[in-house]
Amino acid sequence: MMIQLIASDMDGTLLNGEMEISEANITAIKKAQDAGIEFVVATGRSIEEAKPILDAANISCRFITSNGAQIFDATGQNTFTLAIETDKIAKIIPVLRQHQIYFELFTNQGGFTENLADRIASVANWLKSISPNLSEAQAFENAKSHMSTLPISHVDNFNTILENPEIKVLKVFAIGEINAANLRLAKAELAQIAGLHVTSSGANNIEVNHIDAHKGASLEKMTDMLGVSLQHVAALGDNFNDVSMLQAVGLSIAMENAEAAVKTVAKQVTLTNTDNGVAHAITHILAGEWQ
Repeated sequence: MMIQLIASDMDGTLLNGEMEISEANITAIKKAQDAGIEFVVATGRSIEEAKPILDAANISCRFITSNGAQIFDATGQNTFTLAIETDKIAKIIPVLRQHQIYFELFTNQGGFTENLADRIASVANWLKSISPNLSEAQAFENAKSHMSTLPISHVDNFNTILENPEIKVLKVFAIGEINAANLRLAKAELAQIAGLHVTSSGANNIEVNHIDAHKGASLEKMTDMLGVSLQHVAALGDNFNDVSMLQAVGLSIAMENAEAAVKTVAKQVTLTNTDNGVAHAITHILAGEWQ
């Protein structure tokens, strides 16, 4: 068997439209693990947002979270953290405020927002961007129900977070309207700030990390630790924050619902996230058809 490790993104990849792991995907992952293949989740989500979903599916695995800013072992122990420097945060926030874009801070002590009502509306927009078949009403209802699975704390002002020396900001997550002009302008401005990795996981968001915190770099750290060659790794993703990971591995797999530009860097294209695309890919890997 050529493939020794499979790394999968979550939203738009492993998760379906209800933000759950389908039975077909669960079964396929467990078959891969039984065959001796390491399964890893590589997500833009924080560990607080990611691990409960895998726990609910009874899947034990390692995690790369916040787009590569943190690595966790299968017990949930943090083994690597790369935060954004405070002086860089001081440059990011004014850009987002100037363009009137809602944003959140994800830290080593969880996620924080200044406005919970805006968060529900923003999460609804985000869900719509990664599951275009959702109606506005469905997306809003799902967003409200996901307040428990996408945990966040409220603060009156982010300065409370930034002034706390114990808290490290891992990722800044900004959400707006799909393909909005202010998002494009803000993203271009943020990309001019040295030392940042600026990407997106949907048509309506911007994700900002430390320049060396991306899925490809953290996947390389993990495989080095496990003694696995990247040539023997398969990675699955659907969006721009997955590209560094797809470019790093021997078997890159894009979802059918992936951004067109993401598909161009992939060796294979599987089914959509709502059609059990992860299970479809794993079946081909286990049969030795995709290597």
